[in-house]
Parts: sequence; C-alpha cells; structure tokens
Amino acid sequence: MNNNIESLFANLIDNLKKKNSSDISNVIKAYNFAKEKHQHQFRKDGQPYIIHPLQVASILEHLDFNTDVISAGLLHDTVEDCGVTIEEINNIFNKQVAQIVDAVTAITKESFKPDAENIYSDTNDFLKLALEDKTYQKLISIGKMNKFGFYIKFADRLNNLQTIGVFPKYKKEAKIVETKKWIIPLAKLLKSKYFYENLKNECFLISSEDYNQDFLTYYNRYKKNTENYIKKLKTFLSIEISSYLRAQKNKFSLYKVIIEPKTQLELYNLITKHFEISKLSKIKESNFINVPTYNIYVVLNEKSQNELSSLYEMIDETSISKKFKVIGVINDEFNNNFLTIKDNIRNLFSITLVSRAEYTEIQNGTTEGTDIDLIDETIAGGVDTKYITVYSSSNEKIKIQEKSTVLDFAFKLHKDIGFSCKYAYINDSPNKSPIFTRLNDGDKIDIVCEIENGMNINIAQLRWLAYCKNEYTQRILIKYFEKKYNQ
Repeated sequence: MNNNIESLFANLIDNLKKKNSSDISNVIKAYNFAKEKHQHQFRKDGQPYIIHPLQVASILEHLDFNTDVISAGLLHDTVEDCGVTIEEINNIFNKQVAQIVDAVTAITKESFKPDAENIYSDTNDFLKLALEDKTYQKLISIGKMNKFGFYIKFADRLNNLQTIGVFPKYKKEAKIVETKKWIIPLAKLLKSKYFYENLKNECFLISSEDYNQDFLTYYNRYKKNTENYIKKLKTFLSIEISSYLRAQKNKFSLYKVIIEPKTQLELYNLITKHFEISKLSKIKESNFINVPTYNIYVVLNEKSQNELSSLYEMIDETSISKKFKVIGVINDEFNNNFLTIKDNIRNLFSITLVSRAEYTEIQNGTTEGTDIDLIDETIAGGVDTKYITVYSSSNEKIKIQEKSTVLDFAFKLHKDIGFSCKYAYINDSPNKSPIFTRLNDGDKIDIVCEIENGMNINIAQLRWLAYCKNEYTQRILIKYFEKKYNQ
C-alpha cells in the first residue's frame, strides 16, 4: 500500500519536473507535512488517509495548476482533521496556500458560531444544514478573493465521489444532493468543463449504480475496442496538421492533438436524445457508433482568429478529408464550438481548434469575468441562482436574486430597514409599490420605512412570509416570529 502511495507521489513530482514547474520543493514539503499530520488516520476503505490529498493534488497537477494550488491540495484537510491552524500553514508555506486551505476548511460543530437570524442555528435537528450553509458561504466569501479555493473543493469532491463505494447508499445519495446543490453549479459558474462534466458524471454513475451495469459494459468494451484506432488517429492527425501548417509558412504551429473520451453521462444523454430512448436499460452497444464518442482538440501554440473555419480548411486541404467528412457544427454548455466529423467506418467525433491557453481555459474555466462574484455571500440552500441588478435610491448598484420582492430588497439593505418596510417607490414613479412587488432587472427602488422619533419601527406581520422569495429573508422572518410567539 505504502509503495503505491510513494509511487503516486513520485509520479506527481516527475510530472512537475517535466513541466519545469517552480517551487517544487514546496510541494515536497507539503506532502511530508500532510503525511505526518494524517499518519494515524485511515480512509473508510482502510487505506492510509494521505492517499486522498495526494490524489486531489494529482488531479490538480493533471490540469496544470501551479505548485501553490497543488500544495494546498495536499494540505486541504490538515486544519479540519489534524488540529493544524491557518496561521501555521501561512508561516510554514505562504499566504496564498494558507488562504486556499482556509477557503475549503469546513465549519465544524466546535467552530460554529450561531447566527441569530438562522433558523437552524440553535437546534440539533437542523445543525447539519446550518453547518453546510456556513461552510459554503465561507468558501464563496474567501473564493471571491482567491478563486483557487474553488478548484481544491472540486478536486476534493471528485475524488471523494470516485472512492465512495464503501459507503451505505443513503450517505452516497446525501453526497450527491450536496454536490448538485453547491459544487456543480460553482463549477459551471467558473466555466470549468473538466470538473463540471466529471462531477455530474460521478453523480450519475452513483445514482444509477443499481441498473447501469450493461450500459457500462458496452461503454468500456467500446473504449477498449477503439483504443488502438484512437492511438493511430492521434498520430495521423498530428502528422497531417503539422505538415499542413509548415507548408503554409505562417506563424501557427501544432502543440499537440488531444483525444478525450466523452463521459458516460455525456454519451447517455447523446444516445437517449438521438434514439429517443427513455431508459438506460434500453441502450445497446450498437448505439455508440451513432453519436460522437470522443472530443478531439487540435491545440496550436498560437491563437487562431477563426478557429472552426481554419480547422475546416485543414481538413479539406489535407489527407484528413479522405478519411473524414464534416457533417455539422455543435456547441457545448459553455459555448465552445466543435465540428462533428464522421470517418469511413461511421465513427463520429467532435473536433475543435484551440490555442494552448484556450484549451486550458476550456478544461479549468477561468478566474476572471465569471458570475462567481455576483453570488450573495448570505446565500442559503444552493448556488444555482440567477441574479438581477437593481439600484438603491442613492443609485448604488446591488445584485439580488431573480424574483426578489421589495421586502427582500429591504432586508438586503439592512435588517432594520426590512422589519420597518412599508412600501417603495420604483423607478421614480409617484405610485406606491407594495412590499410584495416583484423586482425587475434595472429597477431603482426607494424604500419607505415606518419611523417614529427618528427610529425604525418593527411592523413585521406573519403574512410577510408569503411576500418574500429569498430564502435568507425567509429565515430571518421565521426566526423572528418563532421567538415572538414562543414568548
């Protein structure tokens, strides 16, 4: 067992050396530190615990993250499970690593500070929900400052799902619910195709494990049967495209051709859509050749201006056109464009042309220009929420959840404003808008409160619970009325 662990670590370091990564010594130090701290801990399947952070680090290395992120991956459970402090990690490693580890360190019963407005915070029955909310609120809050924390969480959850087999079914289902509620939407917001597709896929495999064996047998057999063909195809495409680019005598050069199998879930969705099959058990092995089973990335060292048109020319003006025919264009969920091509023996592929930087961004997503920054840090009950932009009476721009009401907006400004809210003037209209009025993108809202002697007066009524659409507002009101009527 220990030989496997040391072999996995040696492979991690070898890969970093091949990439000429900086600060590899920090990764070695992080591994030794984590190995010592976790030395008396074991996974549910009996393996030494260090295998998990090492596998998390290996996922991050495979995706070309830097050594600070990989070090944080190795250390990500040391604070939560081993009594290490963030200050220690900051002193031994650096601020970047410490901040990433802090982002993914869960709020525990011991560290949990009850929130007066949280309806779950003072009852053991709902404490787990409160801890989950607080943990993800913390991840989002720190993640806005250092988005690499999200990637540690993605890799951590992916590895946990991949190794969840020994857990009872109810625990597996609970982990799937949490993943779909928080982590998959975060991966989508960061536009990380790799984590988004693979996290969804692991959830699919676990939730369908009682009846997916025939489908997986067909999938694995198809992959095995096409293994040699894919190797030859990769070599063929690399030679043809490299020769074509050299003959053009332009600035473009081939970095590599990457051929990746689609996930089981991606293929399931393609097959059931193409054949209008409603059940997994109805899928046959013959169905696989009628949908694109692999993604082909032609990765250039430089950026091309017209990727698909340039790719079409490469196919058309080389021997590739003798073996493949372009039959269409498709887009994935992140608006990445692919050509659909068919070979002489009816296999289908999705193929695209990208630069090295673009390929990395497709796989990992980006820390810039995403909707992560729009997420309300008080969000409760999940991430998959749409937002609108509204304005206060002083023209302050405020992001608020879609379908929010005047009352939700008042509580967003301040709890005292919420409790004393009477009505609002919207978009400078002279007409009063009731507190249950739903807001639209671009609205300007001027809240009018019940004031007496310069103080906001609480005028909340039980029916207000029907007026708010934001879970944060609902929790504040439930807590208030629960306390009021208990007294």
